[in-house]
Amino acid sequence: MQQFLEEGYLFDIIYRNSVEGILVTDAKGTIVHCNPSCEQIFGYLKDEIVGQSVEILIPEDQREKHLAHRSAYISNPQSRQMGLNLELMGLTKKGGLVPLEISLSHADSRKGLIIICFIIDVSKRRALQSELEKEKAMIRQYMNVTTSLFLVINREEKIVLANNALGDLLGLSVQELKGRNWFDEFLPKAEKENMRQMFKDLFEKGVLVSDTFENEIVCHNGRKCLIEWHNTLLKNDAGQYEATLSSGIDITERRALEKARTEALLLGQENERQRIARELHDGLGQSISAINLNLNAFEPELQKFNNKVQSIYSNLKNNLNETMEEIRTISHNLTPRILEDFGLGKALENIIESLGQPDGVIFNLSLHGNLVNLDKGFALAVYRIVQELVNNALKHADPTEINIHVVRSKEELNLLVEDNGKGFLHSQQSMGLGLSNVKSRVDILKGTLHIDSNDKSGTSVSICIPL
Repeated sequence: MQQFLEEGYLFDIIYRNSVEGILVTDAKGTIVHCNPSCEQIFGYLKDEIVGQSVEILIPEDQREKHLAHRSAYISNPQSRQMGLNLELMGLTKKGGLVPLEISLSHADSRKGLIIICFIIDVSKRRALQSELEKEKAMIRQYMNVTTSLFLVINREEKIVLANNALGDLLGLSVQELKGRNWFDEFLPKAEKENMRQMFKDLFEKGVLVSDTFENEIVCHNGRKCLIEWHNTLLKNDAGQYEATLSSGIDITERRALEKARTEALLLGQENERQRIARELHDGLGQSISAINLNLNAFEPELQKFNNKVQSIYSNLKNNLNETMEEIRTISHNLTPRILEDFGLGKALENIIESLGQPDGVIFNLSLHGNLVNLDKGFALAVYRIVQELVNNALKHADPTEINIHVVRSKEELNLLVEDNGKGFLHSQQSMGLGLSNVKSRVDILKGTLHIDSNDKSGTSVSICIPL
């Protein structure tokens, strides 16, 4: 190794194979050496530029300034990067300009001071930077004109980035939003902690892309807007999760339209029930009553006929009475007057009484709190929910026991309907019309619905509705 160093062998290998261009000049700026990488950058062969002034590689409009800089450097030589934070350009043999990064060093030789220039062609890097800036500009433009909401929140829950659409919704400029705590300032009190926990879970579980979810935010005029969000975790240069990027759309109007449509549909169902109930009572019910009166009129003459005719009459009378009772039950279920007259509690008891004990099913009804002074529409919705869930259980679950628990507190009404029958897969929950109707009614009442079902313990449906 000592021999290689003494003979300059190792230096020659480094000099020739360096990816940086190496250009050596004397104190007068005359080029005395250049390596292959330097030839490649400027397009000159070594023999073409050795002996030339270094200004041959400088654009003409910058040569005078370069001469002054070179003279200043010769008077006080030091190792440093040339043109720090400036864009330096070199001139190629073909007259083209090439962006460069240049570092300077110096050394004393037998022939005096020499200047060593280490040169890097940064044209590819500049091209990539230019493309990146264009992409950033396009993204900024998109974020400024899109109606979608964009929000970046760091691990400290502070807003790092927001777009104009979100600012307009919140009544603040993009700059005013930066640094504010998203959860403390822009979420309703009822949702703060749930959303904060969801935010923490994203980082703890490393969920790169979350499922779509909805939550309300507080807008500039104090009104609440419902936003549908999609979250993505962002990493820093060290590969650590440092923020979330949330894109969202305001679905307040869409949900209001869906609610209005659902309410209209349910109202139509109630009106249709009332119409059918009236027709049963005024039409079919009256006709059967007329038949019954005629049969009653025939009864005094019954003794004149033999036992067979008397038996037929008795069966006919019983069937007619059963039919009248069934029509009365159907009409009552369609329009539960007991709900208006005696309240929700008595109406629910009547559901159980009217069902009896079909196929040995045991019903347990537990009522707590004041269920009388409830809004008429609210009470009817809860009545229909219980009616639907009980009928669903009887129709599909084949249970031997159905439990119904209703608890009213000051702020909410909690409903639990559970059976010990055959459960179903969660993927099938959206299949049934009955459960769809239940969910629609719960959504209209701004309640929450939770279904737990399996083939071992049956089905449990819990509902919480604010008052």
